[in-house]
Amino acid sequence: MGRGFRKVLAATGSLAAILLCAAPASAHAFGIRYDLPIPLGLYLVGGGAAVLLSFIVMARFLGHSGTKQVGEAWRFDLLGVAWLRWLGGAFVLAALRSLAVAVFGSLLWAGFFGNEDPFSNIAPTFIWVVWWVGMAFVCALFGNLWALVNPWNILFNLFERAWRNRTGMTLGPAVAYPAWLGRWPVVGLFLLFAWLELIFEQSEQPRTLAMLIVAYSAVTWFGMVLFGRQTWLGHGEIFNAVFGLLSRFAPTTGATVGTMGEAPAGARAGAQWFLRPPAVGLISQTPASVSTICFVLLLLTTVTFDGILETPMWAGILNNIAESQALRGSLIALQNAGMDLIVLIKTMALIALPCVFIAVFLLFSHGIAMFGSGGRVPTWDVAGYFVLSLVPIAIAYHLSHYLSYLLLAGQYLIPLASDPFGLGWDLFGTVGYRIDIGIINAKMVWYIAVSAIVVGHVFAVYIAHVMALWVFEDRGAALRSQIPMLVLMIGYTMISLWILSQPIVN
Repeated sequence: MGRGFRKVLAATGSLAAILLCAAPASAHAFGIRYDLPIPLGLYLVGGGAAVLLSFIVMARFLGHSGTKQVGEAWRFDLLGVAWLRWLGGAFVLAALRSLAVAVFGSLLWAGFFGNEDPFSNIAPTFIWVVWWVGMAFVCALFGNLWALVNPWNILFNLFERAWRNRTGMTLGPAVAYPAWLGRWPVVGLFLLFAWLELIFEQSEQPRTLAMLIVAYSAVTWFGMVLFGRQTWLGHGEIFNAVFGLLSRFAPTTGATVGTMGEAPAGARAGAQWFLRPPAVGLISQTPASVSTICFVLLLLTTVTFDGILETPMWAGILNNIAESQALRGSLIALQNAGMDLIVLIKTMALIALPCVFIAVFLLFSHGIAMFGSGGRVPTWDVAGYFVLSLVPIAIAYHLSHYLSYLLLAGQYLIPLASDPFGLGWDLFGTVGYRIDIGIINAKMVWYIAVSAIVVGHVFAVYIAHVMALWVFEDRGAALRSQIPMLVLMIGYTMISLWILSQPIVN
């Protein structure tokens, strides 16, 4: 923290001390500011100009012709290729699922019985780096692997079959899933998960992670028994929702279930695998529900929030709070009551920021409705039609923000593979491996970040443009409707690049 904040420490005693005692966060981007070859302002303007240019090109060449069928775009059957056919075989699918269950069990064992040091236990590295960050990259850029290896789905399916074979009865659903509930369970559970990831100070402790896995397993399997496995996968299993949503951008698709409604009902997971143009899975002929709108915006918000926590701007916010005469009495009272003020402030910000995102998106959606149809298409319907166009932005920011984290922290898996439980083993002779910090540098991270964000926003503009041609009655109305959306895209492009350019202070 800055010198001004240390002066507050002396003046306000333990109040400022608590604000200073935040646990250091793992750096997900480069730790020092890279000196850009041109002024930052030119990068921001250039990124915004690239998005604007993409809109102009699409407005010129993309018309109504073929737009109605764009969601049913060209597909190529990958499993129809002789040397790829084995990937859809029963043996391969069974092996993947067996491996997923074995990893799931090993992580639980490591959490409960392994070394309590997070750097000597494979559970924290695998969960936060390989699974959460890595699986998101795989699903977004290649296809929905999670639909094949989801251990909660696999284990419940096995239990379901055993129950049916023994009793002759199906297991669940006990009650019909209420339509009004929508995907609100996913929204609530994902907000809790984001809090655990970004704010909870014990989120890297192996035993805590193991207990959280057990608790989430209980919630998931209870939901499957109560409402049915497939229904809960689509409405309440947060990782199925997150990875399924990201995979709709991917250039491949399979006949999988529970992926935000993309897959055919009743299709067998992994039985089909198609190559397709990227992002066409995000084009929908029906508006997303209110809960899905909130879920998509929450997903976008959490990655942005993680970036904000590492900037000098956030340190300035804490500094202003600590120096505020109006808040000092309340904060001291909360401190005396045993409240962790850093956790409280971050929690309030985590709740407030999605609300701001939702309000801003609805405001621009209203503008789209007015420009495109004079308000004849309701604002919530417009928001539902266009919200999936934000998914490429979420993917781009995820890639930009977490790439260095994946490449650097992911190397811890090499020594941990030889000693996963921290018991002094050296199974593969890699326990002495030391992290190579030279694998990626600030310059590389910055250029990848700029490229990813601009490309992501270009895809977002494309999807929004296609949806406008679908929703509004003529080409002129569709083009007019995209003026507010274009302003939103350009603004968020520049904000994203600015956040990534800031030096890390945590």
